[in-house]
Amino acid sequence: MEKTTQNKVKRICITGLMAALIAVATAFIKMPTGINSGYLHFGDSMIYLAGCLLGPWASLAAAIGGGIADVLAGAPQWAIPTAIIKAVNAVPFIIVARNSKKIITKWSVLMTIVSGLWTVGGYLVAEGILYSFPTALTSVPFSIVQAVGSAIIFVIVGLVLDKIKIQKYI
Repeated sequence: MEKTTQNKVKRICITGLMAALIAVATAFIKMPTGINSGYLHFGDSMIYLAGCLLGPWASLAAAIGGGIADVLAGAPQWAIPTAIIKAVNAVPFIIVARNSKKIITKWSVLMTIVSGLWTVGGYLVAEGILYSFPTALTSVPFSIVQAVGSAIIFVIVGLVLDKIKIQKYI
């Protein structure tokens, strides 16, 4: 019984740490796009890592971290759409990493495309609803850069974490 409680506490703590890492990587390492309070960031790379390391808890870390990031970055109107989009961003990684001992596999790299397309489409719809669809279309190139940059950072950090076998500590 005590081991189960320890595992749950450990999982909650790591989820909170990943949410904080996602929030910081998103809100403080960013470039404003000048379009509807939007900004370009590579915090999605931390969501991808969370998906590979935390299982279903990653969606919670992504939603909390992404939503808090928008509030911290001065764009609170985006917090709810971001929480939804980012929670789903983690799902492809949760699925492919379920039985993997490594972060970077051919499947996890392919999931950066799936997740990136979800980001582009999700923000296109959200921005279209919040502002207008013609304006939303102007943000698509920034969303693509964000997805590609996040994928590159994910692969680099994931390879480093695989080298130190981080998963045996989580």
